[in-house]
Amino acid sequence: MQYRFEHKYLLNPQIAETLYRRAATIMKPDPHGDEKGGYTVNNIYLDDRHDSFYHAKLLGHHSRDKYRVRYYNSDISYIRLERKHKKGILIHKETLPITPWQMGQIKAGDLDFTLLLDDPLWKKVATIHRLHGLCPTVAFAYRRETLIYTPGNVRLTFDGPLFDAGERVPLRPTTLAQSYGRRAYELLLEIKYTGFLPEIVRSLLNGLPLVHTEMSKYGVARERGYMSVSHNSGWRIG
Repeated sequence: MQYRFEHKYLLNPQIAETLYRRAATIMKPDPHGDEKGGYTVNNIYLDDRHDSFYHAKLLGHHSRDKYRVRYYNSDISYIRLERKHKKGILIHKETLPITPWQMGQIKAGDLDFTLLLDDPLWKKVATIHRLHGLCPTVAFAYRRETLIYTPGNVRLTFDGPLFDAGERVPLRPTTLAQSYGRRAYELLLEIKYTGFLPEIVRSLLNGLPLVHTEMSKYGVARERGYMSVSHNSGWRIG
């Protein structure tokens, strides 16, 4: 199992633009995005009847999981089921392509079909569903702009505000009223790398007022109980 490092920082649009311009001198935009490496990330998050994954985040568990369905730019020609396992600042992802029909069953909260599937990730989902019940809890999207630096497999991702992408899922309200003590959401920088962070990338952060955070987008969405910020804010760098 290969782990990657992940660090998160809050920043405002002005600082995001400054950092992006610095980084773009040595890093390349994600080729799957637009000219700035930008695209929309669509998410449907799952949790069990006890909200175990949500509570694990709120309670600060060192080791925890998230299960989600993810696709991009509202295009369902390629959809993934993901399990994101986190140990402190280390992350590991398991992913599996799924069909629009399978996503439709998940959105409807009918995961019985997973009991018949053999893939290891499906088996994990099926086990949680059988023992504790598993269903969609929140759906949202956000714009992401990504720069890549090949040594160290480094990715800088700049994530904009969450917005409602029009998913129709039977959302469940938050069951543990607790606040992170932060504003609802700010721009989020994630730095992800394998093995080491090259000094040339580390130096890009010098002098910038970044605020380290353990913020979880899933946690923020659940804290608010629903996702509806009317529509895509159109946020982008520059």
